[in-house]
Amino acid sequence: MDHALALRMITVATGATGSAPVAGEAALGVGERVWRFVPDQSWQRGVHRLNVATIIEDLAGNNIGKAFDVDAFERVHRSVPAERVSVAFEVR
Repeated sequence: MDHALALRMITVATGATGSAPVAGEAALGVGERVWRFVPDQSWQRGVHRLNVATIIEDLAGNNIGKAFDVDAFERVHRSVPAERVSVAFEVR
């Protein structure tokens, strides 16, 4: 993973829609394969979202906005359907 890109393109937000960013410190570890986030304040109870911009890519150019493996004999449409991929998680 590109270090600078990962730190800019992966964020944590609160609420069901993930619209309120959570302030904190993000870091990469273990050969830049592990992303860690520590919030400035204690985690608040409720729904949060991990947001990843679809333009983020690994060092080989693979990203979550397009297929990793492409059949050279079939036409592939390379459109990015969303600006981000978001996964909800809950703090209890």
